[in-house]
Amino acid sequence: MNVSGAEREDSGRSTFVLADSRTPTEDDVLNIYQDVSKLADIERHLNMLYRRPFTCFSSTKAQYNLMELEVLLGNAKYDPDRHLALFVNRFHPVCSLKIYANGNIYCQAFSRESARRGLVNMVQLLQDTGYSPSLPHIKFNVVNATFCVPFHLDLRRLHQCHFAHSQYSPTKQPFVTYRLPDTLIKFAIFPSGYVYVMFASLPRYTKLAIGHILPILYLYKASPVDQGALGLCRGDINFQVLWEKEFQREDDFSIEWPSEKLCTVTCI
Repeated sequence: MNVSGAEREDSGRSTFVLADSRTPTEDDVLNIYQDVSKLADIERHLNMLYRRPFTCFSSTKAQYNLMELEVLLGNAKYDPDRHLALFVNRFHPVCSLKIYANGNIYCQAFSRESARRGLVNMVQLLQDTGYSPSLPHIKFNVVNATFCVPFHLDLRRLHQCHFAHSQYSPTKQPFVTYRLPDTLIKFAIFPSGYVYVMFASLPRYTKLAIGHILPILYLYKASPVDQGALGLCRGDINFQVLWEKEFQREDDFSIEWPSEKLCTVTCI
């Protein structure tokens, strides 16, 4: 939030006058990442939330003595009075891990690949300390970002015009699935204007994907509707969490995903 240089005296106390955030123009939104000075206002306007860092998880089918591991592993901290997990920081790659006594391990990093390598490296280190962990499957977080455009969308028309890259079955699911050409990145686009960005492996890919989809969304505004209905995408947290959990449950992620190649072709 911007703070103006002016101060105001009120009841003997000095306070700052807060400047209101600026409402971005449509052109600002369509060029979201070109002017950093406008980015905060645009992200606020779109209710944009980035899911950072990247997280992966695996159940290693082993039982760990966390007090012992705190001594054996460097940069480790275990405080059973505060948390059930052992916290470990690593630097090659930079990541943080949570290890539970029941064998569950979570790893967070600044990219999907770093999170994966951090988890794999930790399993190898645990093997070196005498444990026998297995790594049958690694799961990653699905959703990279969410945002909401300030209008309803005509999903049927969007699907018809982008048939090769989208799927739409309104009797089965209330959203269009749009896949960014030549990548694994996928969007779930709701008629209320709410959008999930999924399966990006780096933050810059998430931003490139958002920059790609926004001009498309602005072409398919629905006919004017009661703006009160927009509350579903702007404020219904249960709605947002429900679908995020559903996407996480439905999609199965393997450890060997190819790297995304973002195309530069404009599909609008």
